[in-house]
Amino acid sequence: MPFIDRSMSEVSTEATGTEATVLFVDSEPAILTVYELLCGSEYSVITARDGREALEMFGPHVDFAVLERELPEVSGDDVVRVLRSEGYRTPVAFVSTVDPDPEPTVEYDEYLTKPIDNGRLRSVIDAYTR
Repeated sequence: MPFIDRSMSEVSTEATGTEATVLFVDSEPAILTVYELLCGSEYSVITARDGREALEMFGPHVDFAVLERELPEVSGDDVVRVLRSEGYRTPVAFVSTVDPDPEPTVEYDEYLTKPIDNGRLRSVIDAYTR
């Protein structure tokens, strides 16, 4: 049985041809607001403040996820582990204040170190959603 019931999340942006949906997950509300301001005009932005909320909001409608790695309660690593175990292959970018592990223990697609350059963030999202 899946960790989270996703039966209510059956919307796909691919089928409708609309903008990509990006899930931003960060424990700081101010950072989530910045993501919304920077990316809201180009993508459909949804946000979560912790790993548990991210898992609740996740579904096939999410085209790309930007996860703070050091989240309280359920870490970014654990969020990715749960998603991968449930069969999701949605591209994920980790965001952290520290450099990536030389031998990662979880699968991710990109790793961005804070502070994040806006152009770099958008180019990463575009590379996986366009």
